[in-house]
Order: sequence, then C-alpha cells, then structure tokens
Amino acid sequence: MTGGSGPGPGSGAAAGTALLVLLLAGTALARQASQEQTPVFPRDVEMVTVDVVVTDKKGEPVTDLSHGDFVVLDEGERRTLLSFDVVAPEAPPPAEAAAAAAPATPRPRVVTNFDEEEEDEEEEEAPGRTFVVFFDNLNMSPLNAQRAKAAVTAFLEKGLGDGDTVMLAASGGGAWWTTRMPEGYRDLVEVLKGLDGRRFYDAPLERLTDFEAMRIYVYSDARVAGMVQDRLERYGVRHRTENPAEREIRSIYVPGVVDPYVESRAAETYLALRTRNKTTLGALRRVLEPLGETRDRKSVILVSEGFIYDPSEEGFKEVVEASRRANAAIYFVDTRGLVDMPSFYTAQFGQPIDERNLLNAIADTTQEGEGSASLARDTGGFVVSHTNDLEDGIVRIGRESRSYYLLGFSPAEIPRDGRFRRLEVKVRRPGVEVRARRGYYAPVDAAAPPREPGDVDPQIQAALDSPAFRDAIPLRATTYVLDSIGADRARVMIAADVDISRVEFQEVDGRLSGSLDTLVVVARRNNSEFFRRDQKVDLERRAGPVDGPSWYTIVREFDLPGGTAYQARLVVRDAASRRVGTVTLSFDVPALDQLRVSTPILTDSVQQVAGGATLAVLLARRTFRSDRPLYCRFDVFGAKREERTGSPYVTSGHLVRRRDGLVLSRGEPSEIVPTSLGGLSRLMQIPLARAEPGDYELVLTVQDRHTGFETRVVEPFTIAQAAAP
Repeated sequence: MTGGSGPGPGSGAAAGTALLVLLLAGTALARQASQEQTPVFPRDVEMVTVDVVVTDKKGEPVTDLSHGDFVVLDEGERRTLLSFDVVAPEAPPPAEAAAAAAPATPRPRVVTNFDEEEEDEEEEEAPGRTFVVFFDNLNMSPLNAQRAKAAVTAFLEKGLGDGDTVMLAASGGGAWWTTRMPEGYRDLVEVLKGLDGRRFYDAPLERLTDFEAMRIYVYSDARVAGMVQDRLERYGVRHRTENPAEREIRSIYVPGVVDPYVESRAAETYLALRTRNKTTLGALRRVLEPLGETRDRKSVILVSEGFIYDPSEEGFKEVVEASRRANAAIYFVDTRGLVDMPSFYTAQFGQPIDERNLLNAIADTTQEGEGSASLARDTGGFVVSHTNDLEDGIVRIGRESRSYYLLGFSPAEIPRDGRFRRLEVKVRRPGVEVRARRGYYAPVDAAAPPREPGDVDPQIQAALDSPAFRDAIPLRATTYVLDSIGADRARVMIAADVDISRVEFQEVDGRLSGSLDTLVVVARRNNSEFFRRDQKVDLERRAGPVDGPSWYTIVREFDLPGGTAYQARLVVRDAASRRVGTVTLSFDVPALDQLRVSTPILTDSVQQVAGGATLAVLLARRTFRSDRPLYCRFDVFGAKREERTGSPYVTSGHLVRRRDGLVLSRGEPSEIVPTSLGGLSRLMQIPLARAEPGDYELVLTVQDRHTGFETRVVEPFTIAQAAAP
C-alpha cells in the first residue's frame, strides 16, 4: 500500500451509530478464543467498544486473558460482551526505528490510496497503530519546549515500529504533518526542530497561577485572593494597607471581599488562560474527531506543561466525547518535570510564605496540570509527571500500545440524553493493572447545529485532518517541480488521477453529468506556512456502463519557496454520493540558486500546440505500455552563462535500465541548444518495443560545461504488457 496511512472509513449499520463507535468481531491481529461462547448479535446493534490495556507489575503487557476474565460495568451494571479480540504482534518492534540510523530513502514518485494488486480482495486489513503527538506549544515555555522535543525525539526513535502512522500537530500552529514509520522519521524530526514554546510568564513578583486566577475571577474565592494579596504586599508589588479594620477583614477572608487590584490581575490572567485553553482543546478535538475512521489502536500524546481544569469550559467535555467516539486514549506528558513550589512562593523575593498558608499554596499549585491529567484519566491513558526522565515515560506509551484488548458491548436501553456514563473494566486476575477509558457519552437526538456562512464543510475538514486515507474514490498523485518564479520560488504542479467510475453521474438534457469537490493544501515543513486550492470540477461522459477504472487527471499549480520540504493533502469528493478519496504526498523543492533539473515529465501522451511545438501532457501515473513510445521532457536551470556570449553550455545524456541493472537503452551526452532567450529544454522519445514488463529507471546526467558541475536525476517507472491485437 503506498501513500496511505491506514484503512479507509468504517461503515455504521444503524442510523444511531453516529454517536457510538461500531467495531465488529474479527478485527484483531491475533485472536485468542474464549472458552465461553461469545454471544451472536445482530448487525444493527449499537455497540460501545473499549480498548483495554492490561499490564503486570513490571509494566509489561498481559496478553493471555480470555473473554471470561473481563467484567465491564456501565453505570455500575454489568454488561454482556458481544465482541472480544486480542491485538498482539507476534514479535516486539525494534528497540530503535531503523530510520534513525539509516540514510534517507527517496520519496515515492506516485502515491495512491489503493493497492492495485489487492483491489478485488474484500478481506479487511488488520489494525495497526496510529499516534498523534500533540505538541502544546501554547502551554509551554521556551525552556520546557527543549525538554519536550528531546522526549518526542526519543519516542520517534524507541517507541515506534515499522508501519506505525504518526501525526505531529501543535496547538498554536507550526506543525501538522502525517507520515509512516520508519521512512517519515527524518521529516518529523525536522518539523519538531521548528517548534518552540509560546508561553511567556509574568515576572515572578507579579505572577498569579492559573488556578489562583480562576478561583478569584470565577468563584470570588476570598481565601485565595487573601493569599495572593498577602504575597504581593510582602514583595512590595501591592502597597500594604495600614487600616486595622481592612487588615482584619483580609485576615479572616470574608467571602466576597476581594482587593480590587488582585481582582483585576486575576481577570487578566484568567482571560488569557481561557483563550489558551479554548484554542488547545479545540485543536485537540480537531485531531481526535477524524480518528474514528480507522480501526487502528489510536493514542494521542499530549506533550504540555498542562492546564487547569475549568468547569465552565465546555471544551473538556467535547474532547472526552471526541476521544470516546474515536476510541482513542490520551496520554499526558508533563514537561515541567519535577515540580516544586513556584519561586514566587519562596523567600527568594521576600519574606517566606506564612506557615498557615503553606499547605494551601502547595495544594493550589498542584492544580496547574489537573485539566490535562483529567483528560488522560477519563480516556484510558496515563500521566507522565513529577519526573525529569520524560524519555522513559513517553517510550512506555509506545510499548504498552503494542498489545491490548478490544471489548464490545451493547449499552441496552439508556436515556438518549447525552449524559456522561461511567465505565469500569475489571479483570479476574490479581496483580495486574487495568487501563481503559472511564466512560462514554450517551447518544442524543438533537439535530446538528446549522453551518454558518463561510464555515468549512465538516466532511472535507475531517478528511483533511485525518491521518488515515479515504479510499471511496481511488486516487493517485505526484508532483512536478518546474521553472522558477522570481528569485526564490518555483512553480510546482500537483497532478492527480481520479477514478471517475466511482462518481455518480446524472442525466441532464441527454448528457451524463457529475461534479467533484477538490481541495489541495500544501504545508511547508519548517514553519506554519500553508497554501490552499479549492475548486469544483464539472464532468460529462457518454451514456453507458463504465467497465473498470476510468481515470481523469486534475492539475493544481502552486508557487513555493525553494530549499525545503512540503507535504500536500488532496481531498476529492463526489458531490452527488458524498464519497471521499484522499492522499498525502511529501516532496522536496530544491534550492533555486544552483544547477538543477526540473522534475522529468514522463508521459505517453503529447499535444501539438500553436507554432508546431510538441507539449508533453502531465500524468500522475508512472506505468506505460511497451507498444507505445515513452516521452521525457525536462528543463535545466541555474547554468552559468559565458561572459562573452552570455550563453550557457550544458550537456545531457541518459540511460534506461531495469531495476536489476540491465541497460535497455542509452543516449550519449549531447549539448542542449539554448533557445533565443537562453532557456534549456529537451524533449526525448524513448522506444519501449524491446522492453519486457517490469520496473525500470530513467537516469538523466546533466553537466554544466562552464563550471564542470554535474547533477543526476533518477526517475522510476514501470513498463506494462502491450495491449492484445
């Protein structure tokens, strides 16, 4: 399978299953049959599925449990398991990703969301593992961001195995990159390098903790306000009042009596934290919602200094609900490490805190990460905190997700009120630790809120965000880096073939018409810059059935800065049936200030244009029949011009060889004659009549004779059998 990152959309059987993850039996990598007979259930039954991790005292997965070893309690009532599976690989993943030490592998020229060799097979692909590393740079200082990046790098090297899908996203922007391991390791490391903490704290003398600010601003907590006022007065930030009556009021913390200055400082701090939390929780929900489309074991690793639990923030419920729908666990890695008393509570800035307030101060500061910790507990993950060895904790996340159990049960007749329902999973074996999500939200019959004008279509947005590909519409795509636009940008074409045999056409005035909604987003690897193209494509075809795939090529043009890597996400949707296809492809745009060759256009289709010139047609495919000629068109840029004539002197040669090294044909180096404007372009015709079917390479060698600099381009392609007479 190329270009994808997981299986396509799952299918629900009943209308009500939009609120419950439906997972049928038979989805495990390895199954251990229970001695008890698993009940048979109808396909239209609503099910809640729970990923359960069971470990021994050493933290190693326990994989020999059976159906009868588990007890699931829903609001305290025992439920009958309707499905039971064990997911356990036969061998553990390597201690380190091979890509960490291996040389960079070339990017695939063509990516697809289907496998042509297995297109007719109906067997479902076994579940794998999908990880989302959520780098919460909004709630992280620059210093702790460095510690966080070291921990994430260790996870990429030691916590992952071949075939794992990884998405790196940041709460404040700057990253949204999806790849497979091990080939995507280097891209992820480069994306990680560009991330920094964006939270800058106030001066210690004036600082309020987020928890203090919430207690004062939301709850008018005079006890906390009095502690803050006392601290600010001791440090000289707030002038100490000499009025005995006011001091007495402050000393007994009369409810509702809050110093105006403290109140204003609390309001400022609380509104800032609320904005951060709303953005962070919204981004978390965004990465969670599309995860329900894959049957993989899904883990979201929240790398953050943490944030408080604010009961007035609806985002907490929305994140837990999104996690429940996606059947994904959240793990919180606290980048603060060993947490001690904040410096502004110590004698470093003045007199030490009053002993009567010491325990209250300690209790309050531990609340700073309670919101993020509660998300982990409620979704079946765990917390890595109070340690400076973040590497061991984050690698443990990858290790424990290798083996787990999938339990499915029917919630029976429950009120459709949207209320959170408590879950508890028990195991009839002593000495083991059981970790599962703590509950789920009951379904609700309320209609979806109407979309506001300008809102992104939620189906398109989910397909864009998902680390898994959608394959309801088969796609294949490639990129062409062509001429320069100005001094620092290159013209890049993204070409995609769409199988329109999967598109619903409707008869209009005697013609069959259809339409496609297309979206391409290109993200730059080393910063948050992205480029977007939306376009609707109208289609027409002749009446009659379509026998097999029918490919239609779409091309989108971008002007992109050179010297960096990019990732493009293509979403195609049939407007009538709402079927969606997606692909993700990574590519490089080289530095533009040196000798370079444009991406060779390999094609078996050419067009004659005005003036008699021959134009090579852009294609996404790289498979050509042996009974048709193969054309190759490329341009050369950055060649030195001779001072006297102002002309470049560039030669190029080529050879076509099989992957095993057997040379099919060769073209000796010859000069590329410049155009009247000094452009360097060559169109070649390569006969394939003598070629046997198989995988081949076109090797271009281009040399600047003025400087002696030489560059080589290798373009893979496949030769297919000639058509029958």
